[in-house]
Formats: sequence, structure tokens, C-alpha cells
Amino acid sequence: MSVNTKSSIEIRDAGYADIVYVARHMRSPDRTELYAFDETENPEKLARELTFYERFHWCAYIDWQPVTIISAIEQAPTLWRVGMFSTDEWPQVALSCTRFFRRTMYPTLYDLGCNRAECRSIVSHTDAHEWLDSLGAVRECTIHDVGPRRESYIQFSWTREKTKK
Repeated sequence: MSVNTKSSIEIRDAGYADIVYVARHMRSPDRTELYAFDETENPEKLARELTFYERFHWCAYIDWQPVTIISAIEQAPTLWRVGMFSTDEWPQVALSCTRFFRRTMYPTLYDLGCNRAECRSIVSHTDAHEWLDSLGAVRECTIHDVGPRRESYIQFSWTREKTKK
């Protein structure tokens, strides 16, 4: 008898329950980054706030278990804010999420008229910075004194002009 030990990874639309699950099990650097503005660290509140914006939220699953949430929220017709947070299983879905960003998310946003997508990452989250660099994001500047604890963030962006295909 053979046993298939390979995990199945899938990315599909995320719902409230998926967002809450990942938020409850979020890896520490993501928690520090996301909750710098909200000391309640309430997963249900985070999920309500994200799902208030109807589109777009995707979830990477390993064998139907939510692992990573990827979001794109329209700020203006040509400007979108993107983000991602994950559980400690991130390394298992990182490649799939990278492919998803490049093959699905970028084209979807550009087809909707996006000229600029941006995100901010707390300076201490170097793993996130490396991943954003690999996605072709441009480090634009460091923003100081953000939030009640005065953290510093790096502003990343993708623009039609500078996005690496």
C-alpha cells in the first residue's frame, strides 16, 4: 500500500472564516506588522475590516487548511493597496503565492486599470522585504513614526512603468 505524503496547495477566494483562521495563527512578524496600529490584536476585527472591502482576498491552503491571506484593496481607480499575512507554514506555500502574484494578481489589477500597487512593511520584517523584492517591488522610502508605538515602515510599490514582468 502506498501513501501519498505530498500536500496539495490551492489558492482561491478567501472568506471571513479563512481570514479569521489565519489571523488567529499568524506568524509573529506578521502579527507585529499588522497590529502596530491596533493593539487589540483581534482576529475577528481584522477579518471584518478586510471583508468590508468586497474584493480581492485570496487564501492559500495546504490540504484545505488556510495558511496565507493575500489582499488587494482599491484605494482609487488606479491605486491599490496589497498585503499578505501567513501562518508558520508560509515556506510551504511561498512559491505558489509568488506564482499567484505574478500570473494572477498583477494581471487582474492591471486589467482593472491599476497603475500603482503599494504596501508598507515594518522595518523589522526582513523576510517580507526579501519576498517583496523577489516580486519586483520597488523600495521607495522609509516612513518613520507610524502608529502609536512610532514604528518605521518601508514603502514598497509596483507601477506599470517599473514592474518587472
